[in-house]
Amino acid sequence: MPVVDASLVVDWVAPDAAPDSPAMAALASLAASDIPLLAPRLLWEEVGNALLTGARRQRWSGAGADSAFRRLTLLPVRVVDSALDVDRAWELARRYDNHPIYDMVYVALAQRMATQLITQDRSLRQVLGEPPWVVGPAEV
Repeated sequence: MPVVDASLVVDWVAPDAAPDSPAMAALASLAASDIPLLAPRLLWEEVGNALLTGARRQRWSGAGADSAFRRLTLLPVRVVDSALDVDRAWELARRYDNHPIYDMVYVALAQRMATQLITQDRSLRQVLGEPPWVVGPAEV
């Protein structure tokens, strides 16, 4: 049951998502294997904010953002939240040069669940030292 983060999921639902992108290939692979996906509640706020920002910057229309948000709510991603994840995320953010705590919530969840984190965030992977359990969509 891998953890997925907003950097990946936004490319699953964005109005201009490229069907041949590594993110979409990962989604197809995960869907075909019927593996449950996990994320903290924060995922929906982060992806929703990215969709709003895209509409505000005229990357896509408001109707496109609305449709993308509906797709987001239909994804088979299970919310797994714990106050322990926020505490651990704080520790990780401080340890890794004050990297954003919202990124570290995904890391903390993956650590707690002893599972893989799938992310497109290269800077997150680099700051963590490229651990084998943090992978990009091409590695799914």
